[in-house]
Amino acid sequence: MRMRNLSIPATVLAAVAGLTGGLTATAAHAAEPLPESGGTYRISSHAGGALQWDGALDGAGVRVKDWNENLTEQTWTVTDDGTGNWSVRIPRTNYAVDRDLGNNSVAAWNDIGRPNQRWWLQNLADSRAWLLHSSDRTGGDTCLTRLPDLGTAARPCNAGDKTQQWNLDKITAQPPTPTVPITLQMVDSGGYDPNALRSWFDRSRGLLQDQYGKIKQFMTGGAYEVKPGINVVFDAAHESFRNPGVAAVFDPNPKPRYNNEKSIVLRPGYVMSNPGDTGALIHELTHQVQDAAKGGWLNEGQADYYRKYVYDVKDKPGLDRIRGNDYDRGYDPTAYMLNYIAHKHPAGENVIQRINNEVRRQGFDADGDRVLTAITGKSGRQWWTEMWNDIQASPPRWTNPAFRDQKTNGH
Repeated sequence: MRMRNLSIPATVLAAVAGLTGGLTATAAHAAEPLPESGGTYRISSHAGGALQWDGALDGAGVRVKDWNENLTEQTWTVTDDGTGNWSVRIPRTNYAVDRDLGNNSVAAWNDIGRPNQRWWLQNLADSRAWLLHSSDRTGGDTCLTRLPDLGTAARPCNAGDKTQQWNLDKITAQPPTPTVPITLQMVDSGGYDPNALRSWFDRSRGLLQDQYGKIKQFMTGGAYEVKPGINVVFDAAHESFRNPGVAAVFDPNPKPRYNNEKSIVLRPGYVMSNPGDTGALIHELTHQVQDAAKGGWLNEGQADYYRKYVYDVKDKPGLDRIRGNDYDRGYDPTAYMLNYIAHKHPAGENVIQRINNEVRRQGFDADGDRVLTAITGKSGRQWWTEMWNDIQASPPRWTNPAFRDQKTNGH
């Protein structure tokens, strides 16, 4: 249900020009229309500050922090579910602002459509302020509230309480991508023109800048800090290139010849022969975000999942590239299985992030089956068998649909 423009005493609804605690937001003025369903908004408190998410994880905090227009974490997707009740989600995820019915705490949880994950919006008369009422009225009428410690909770609704008054400001442009320091080293050009290699790198620099933040959010959700810069190396003599099928590698071992940096190392010959192929670069950049001290089939599958199911779905593998392989071969077979798991698991595509963070928690020597069992309740063998059974029973449904088939984030 939606309510707008209730009669509230003018003294209660006065514009708040001076906001507390050094936190700033837009002051109140005229009454507001309902938000655009599916739009991206900043949600600011009339007691100061802006609503911010800690991460795309079950139980992640939803807090009030200093207003910062450059923080993606202060953006929210606000969507009418068709009944006048609204979800408030972390953009591009299925995590919604959720009210715990036991203690009225508020956090981000996987959205399964329950009333305690919905809010109805009440616009106060002659004000930009909204009250966000919990759609689940268990325990009475409660509203999203800014707490003194800058946490949030659901508390009995009081239209005159500034800590329950929120502005919803539509975002018309995404915040600028933070600048990532990127360095290039030419260790061994393999006989190719160094200027041509540098030219290729210069064309790829913007891609690295754009994708690094996206990969960090997708793979970690802010669960851990990653290397703050990118070191790209051309080195035809890297030991991995003894295998002629290897185009690039993430070297997690700082070496003097790489300025003691963890580095993405490229085979010059491959770059010169395939100047339009940036997929290998994205795969290795994903390894850098994983900070993978070792490869492992599950890590390789996750890096290929991001490359082929998020960055460029046109390159996702078909059955011809996995038939006759096994789930623990990494790359295409493991990525294909991870895509199946994402479609079957309640967390959806966010299960990839959970798997990545569990690998890091258990350590890079962790057995991939143990990781999958911990996160999904099934081993890789169980998922692989179930996937093939489903493919045989219903090929049109299970032959590799991607979440992002209708749009690609790549070139």
